[in-house]
Amino acid sequence: MTALTTDVLILASGKSSRYNSRTKKQKIKINGIPIVDIAISKFLEFKQIRDIYLVTNDLSLLNNSKYKNKIEFIKGGSSRVKSVFFGLKHLANKQRPTNVIIHDVARPLIDKKDLQNLISCSKSIKTGVGFGYPLTNALKEVGKGGIIKNNIKKNNYFISFTPQLFNFDKLIKSYKYVIDKNIAVDDDLEVMHINSYKVKILKSSPFNVKLTYIEDLDKIKRVIKVI
Repeated sequence: MTALTTDVLILASGKSSRYNSRTKKQKIKINGIPIVDIAISKFLEFKQIRDIYLVTNDLSLLNNSKYKNKIEFIKGGSSRVKSVFFGLKHLANKQRPTNVIIHDVARPLIDKKDLQNLISCSKSIKTGVGFGYPLTNALKEVGKGGIIKNNIKKNNYFISFTPQLFNFDKLIKSYKYVIDKNIAVDDDLEVMHINSYKVKILKSSPFNVKLTYIEDLDKIKRVIKVI
């Protein structure tokens, strides 16, 4: 029987178009630690992880990492979808894993217990599972000029986070489909859902904030000190 293996793809190829700074967000430091190293360190703690890959168009992110001898480099694409697909193809051409975890480097606030729960799913995962948290605020659809067009009931709505865990063969098959059809997607759970796979949300900490806008940085710096 083939041993169960789980690899990690850390995505760090974004253009940082909404992050209004000369420094791309994948190159910033949080409390003196590079955001890339924060992400890598989270996964290095788990012996269930076989290999960790940094998917990026900037080789300096690897060269400047204190963990450069513990991870591998994969060249990213011009979009998130292409970066994930390039990463998956790279793994398929090596010793393909049973499962793969996809994580955005711009989410440094992963709770350790949450990550333990996610990785524990690797033994039984058939399709995919990702972090999420129930929507607790009122939800509005807004039109031109900030005018509210519709009030949406928030029951059963979740916001989704990375990392997300998938059966490798099903995820790469699903990505081939969305690439071939040129379908725009927001995350890897959506890729699987489009291909009719039943994927789940694993409730996690609400503090798994993504560094999107420059004003997010101060909030993340404060939270990371206490988790």
